Amino acid sequence: MITSDEPMFSTRLIPLEAVYPLRLLVLRPGGTLADCHFESDRVEGGFHVGTFLHDACIAVGSFSPEAHPDLPAQRPYRLRGMATHPEHQGTGAGKALMLEAFAEIERRGGDQLWCNARLIAVPFYKGLGLHTYGDAFEIAKYGVHYVMVRAFAVEG
Repeated sequence: MITSDEPMFSTRLIPLEAVYPLRLLVLRPGGTLADCHFESDRVEGGFHVGTFLHDACIAVGSFSPEAHPDLPAQRPYRLRGMATHPEHQGTGAGKALMLEAFAEIERRGGDQLWCNARLIAVPFYKGLGLHTYGDAFEIAKYGVHYVMVRAFAVEG
């Protein structure tokens, strides 16, 4: 029997509706469910990933085909709505989610992932191979952000 102090996470694609509770708690506290709906949520080719500890969804992220106007790519994906439950931040739940998303983007032939990362999240994304692009910018009500990007090798 193998024992570990590390939590045993599972990751999988999830329906859109499953992302809203964590988005509200983490990204839009004090808001409403309507504040958690993004225009990219229902874009064809998009997907949503959840990380689970036992049966509880503890991290979510949404990924959709979308180009950044300043970043050249053939099949780019954008991350929006990345949220990890506060009790599980720093445990590897977000990393597990992102690794699953990277694999899914590659399965779909994506060649780039980009996001607008909150300043506090920049070290997390750097640890996963994303790098900042351009200068910091402010998003009203949500603070300082950086565009972050990671390229994927596309076979073919």
